[in-house]
Amino acid sequence: MKKILIITYYWPPSGGSGVQRWMFFSKYLPEFGIQPVIITVDPKYGSYKFIDHSFEEKVREIEVHKTRSSEPFNLYSKAIGKSKADAVPQGFSGESNPTLVQKIARFVRGNFFIPDARKGWIKHALKKAEEILSKGEIKIVITTGPPHSTHLVGLHLKNKFDIKWIADFRDPWSDVYYNKMFYKTGLANSIDRKMEHEVISAADKILTIGPSMQKLLMSKLKNKNFDKSKFSFVLNGYDPEAFKNLQKEKNNLTFTICHLGVLSDNQPIHGFINALSEIFKSHQNISGKICVKLIGKISPDIINEFREKISSLNLKIINYLPHQEAIREIVNADLLINSLADVNNANYLISGKLMEYIATGNPIMCFGDPKGDASELLSEFKNTIVLDRDNKNEIMNFILSMYSKWELNENAIENNSIDKYSRYATTKQLAELIDKI
Repeated sequence: MKKILIITYYWPPSGGSGVQRWMFFSKYLPEFGIQPVIITVDPKYGSYKFIDHSFEEKVREIEVHKTRSSEPFNLYSKAIGKSKADAVPQGFSGESNPTLVQKIARFVRGNFFIPDARKGWIKHALKKAEEILSKGEIKIVITTGPPHSTHLVGLHLKNKFDIKWIADFRDPWSDVYYNKMFYKTGLANSIDRKMEHEVISAADKILTIGPSMQKLLMSKLKNKNFDKSKFSFVLNGYDPEAFKNLQKEKNNLTFTICHLGVLSDNQPIHGFINALSEIFKSHQNISGKICVKLIGKISPDIINEFREKISSLNLKIINYLPHQEAIREIVNADLLINSLADVNNANYLISGKLMEYIATGNPIMCFGDPKGDASELLSEFKNTIVLDRDNKNEIMNFILSMYSKWELNENAIENNSIDKYSRYATTKQLAELIDKI
């Protein structure tokens, strides 16, 4: 087998969405003749928002090297009086109105921990990577971010060893939506962009999650005569095993609208809440049958807006569920909603959850750019749509349409073409890229 070295901060037992892309790639790569070797942070030293031990079983056979890390979250958690896990931000979904301490912490994070607060892991990951590469068996290294400090490990290795380096961007670097929350100075932004440019220039291959994100990363190179084949994308997928033997538990009494994942103030859903409020006022005969279920880290302001505008709404908040339980919830839902970040260049956003949403066979309503990559993806399926987040009337009409189909048991999407988005299929695409590098 061809051996490759994958350097990733997020690895089981880390939970959440950030871990899944390379966890599943690593799981299936051996079936294509590629043996992954992982360098990651030891959970005792890492800063994880969520822990999900169910993920560990999926990668038990993979060679993993865990290292120490030196990170600021212990000090920060003590300063704000929270546990370490609670102190780790996640899109600032829990900081709608930051305290003075939180504002100071954001400023320090944005201006003194460049590119991110996990940069203390660099020296530890680098030491282990040099030890492994010095044996001469591995000639391909993959780094994945965020945290984008991981790419700086790849940059060091590229300069020291005769290797091919793939840098994978699951999210943007300098353009990521929460950067504006860090009160960055011009100097900090300049340093951040310089690091980003160095990484994109030096890597042999830039990989990302969709076509528009690929174009965004291509725009970072100042020399426009670069080889465009250097840039590629492989979509996130869904794991068929997670849906095996899961049957939808039909509830004829309640029409359940479900959102899974982070929902921060940068992902506003005012239009959805206003549309639902209008339905409760004008269609009182059905309002008692509607339930909204939010699973994940939710902005307190969004929760309050629901309660203020639709006080009679059956609203259920679940902070976190292990992955398999979360899959069961979206399978049993009747309408799935997803809100992409409200940012410039929003066309590049494709939520990883959309793949799992599609795999459920349930209707999907996404809020974002109706002409973006997410819309292109969902256009393959019926009863799915991407709407402008402020278009209350269209949102209301889609909810009512899906409610009517639910009553008639006609609201399943056509997902005959979903197999090409399986984790196995996307890993096959990755393996082909690795073989060509």
